[in-house]
Amino acid sequence: MTAPSLLVFICSHNAVRSAIAEAIAADEAGRRGLPLEVASAGTHALPGYAAASIAQATISEIGLSLEHHRSKPADADLITRATLVVTMTDAQREMLHTAFPKEKAKVVSFDDLTHQGDVPDPVGGDAQEVRAVRDVLQSWMPTIFAALAQRVNAGREGEAKGGELS
Repeated sequence: MTAPSLLVFICSHNAVRSAIAEAIAADEAGRRGLPLEVASAGTHALPGYAAASIAQATISEIGLSLEHHRSKPADADLITRATLVVTMTDAQREMLHTAFPKEKAKVVSFDDLTHQGDVPDPVGGDAQEVRAVRDVLQSWMPTIFAALAQRVNAGREGEAKGGELS
């Protein structure tokens, strides 16, 4: 049996943007009945911290929870296992490309997928700024799922072709 695909979201500290994206994506996968593992991490995250309280409050407004979220740094195991890695900024994408050159093809920025620019970091901002980030991530999640589906389907086609050549 094939393991479920892994969708990973990356921001700086894994306290707001990527945590919110993970919660929204996990909910979307559940509603679609998809066998999908969703995770998040940060390029500069310290492990084990709860999501920012403002992120917890704004995600709860749409019926989701970050209660069990704990920050973690982006590491080789997570990036290698991922089917698709979505960074919040182009700079984070470049950082991961440098750190994990063999995984470059699966690491894309939010802007690469949506052409909407970077997802701004609302840390230190007010609830309205965090809501705006949440709403942007929620509205573009179908586009991210479409990109994931393309990668999964391309992988299956590659496996099938590989099997035919054996």
